[in-house]
Amino acid sequence: MEHKVNLDEISDGKRYTKNDLVKLGCDGCHGQASCCRFAEDTITLDPFDFYQLATGEHLSFEQLYGQGLIALSPVQGLLLPHLNFRKETESCPFLASDGRCGIHANRPGLCRLFPLARYFEEDSLYYILQVHECPNPVTPKVKVKQWIGLPNMEQYEIFLKKWHTLVTKTQKKIATATDNQTINTVTTALLKIFFLTPYATEKDFFTQFEDRSAQINSVLP
Repeated sequence: MEHKVNLDEISDGKRYTKNDLVKLGCDGCHGQASCCRFAEDTITLDPFDFYQLATGEHLSFEQLYGQGLIALSPVQGLLLPHLNFRKETESCPFLASDGRCGIHANRPGLCRLFPLARYFEEDSLYYILQVHECPNPVTPKVKVKQWIGLPNMEQYEIFLKKWHTLVTKTQKKIATATDNQTINTVTTALLKIFFLTPYATEKDFFTQFEDRSAQINSVLP
């Protein structure tokens, strides 16, 4: 999840916050959803994404995995879930036959961002505009938080920073482990606590995340 990149090579060189205006839009796609193709296994899912899918689409981890909609891949030694793109069409498994997103209201956070990306620096979260990702010209400007389209942006950003810190800490724990048992214990615990255990969709996500974070801390001293 953490990549060393040269911002000048992939972005316009600016760091945006949720209240900044950025040139963003989907009018150039004409319903063909270019960004929903060729992403392969790069759309990594976080706990909030699973809560959203359970709330709006009534899909659990077991259902998503069993239907081949998601898969697990190592990210710096840590197994994390991601959208399992269709091999034959190189497209998102939720892309409908009309070329539109089939889960748009509950789409993953990385999909909401595109062509923006998250940039973590110390305790801060910024957004960068990837200049080589979207082929369609865009002229209007929109606020980042409006583009992401979630009503609880402040809480969501707090969660993102905490999740990023937790994943980074877990990856470091695995990297310094001297035995396979520790690696398996840590990996299994994170998957079970944050993904395999269903979320109560009638309850607030952020409270549930804090409760689960307390559980994982016993595994990650």
